[in-house]
Amino acid sequence: MAISHAAISQVAFEGLVKDGDTNQPLAYVNIGIKNKSNGTVTDASGKFTIKLTDDSDSLKISMIGYAPQIYKVSDFKQRFSSVNAVLLKPAIIQLKAVKVSNKKLKESILGNTTQSKSTNAGFTSNKLGNEIGAIIKIKRAPTFLKRFNVSLTNEVSSDVKLRLNIYSVKNGFPEQILSDRNIFVTVLKGAEKISVDLEPYGIIVDGDFFVSLEWIENSRGHGLMFSASLFSSPIIARETSQAAWEKVGLAGVGFNVLAEY
Repeated sequence: MAISHAAISQVAFEGLVKDGDTNQPLAYVNIGIKNKSNGTVTDASGKFTIKLTDDSDSLKISMIGYAPQIYKVSDFKQRFSSVNAVLLKPAIIQLKAVKVSNKKLKESILGNTTQSKSTNAGFTSNKLGNEIGAIIKIKRAPTFLKRFNVSLTNEVSSDVKLRLNIYSVKNGFPEQILSDRNIFVTVLKGAEKISVDLEPYGIIVDGDFFVSLEWIENSRGHGLMFSASLFSSPIIARETSQAAWEKVGLAGVGFNVLAEY
């Protein structure tokens, strides 16, 4: 049995998520109660554990490149108490049309470029699915995203694996993931900055966007902190997978993107 609860009082489900076509385990799938701080991420073997206490809650299971699944907790318990795994079906990706132009493109850095060591913000816990980011304003549409950068204010005590996410923005908060592939980032012990090449992912935005880093793997690298500054775009974060987004703190995190437009 892939999903079970050892005791009714604990209602802790241990499960496995697989690709519905290949039957292979899926690593780093987001699983959580919608708009509540109760969520997790599958490990490298596709396994997860989550406590489900309220049968009326909605449980969402999602992964970039796959169609999400949403269940009422009571239905999820009944359906998956005796089956092998949760199966996610690959999503049908509609490629965005790109207009070819002979206009000379301009390159610039968008976002917060601070490299401050005295002001910082970041992950205060290593709870799986914890996500932190900022809205970045564009200067002209369309804009091609080339490289993400942020400076660290403390040395990482051990390697940390994160996921970089790019979202569209609606009413001042993240809305939909814009990339069709996972962008994984490994921050090595002793690193002083994070720099991610975005060109292979072909991300083109037509409006302001939200960029975030997500904690996806258990690690001893607790307390990963980034350069930050006052009077900049506010930090938007969520505690874990599928939790509600919130604006937090007074300083803006130093996330910036090299872009072409």
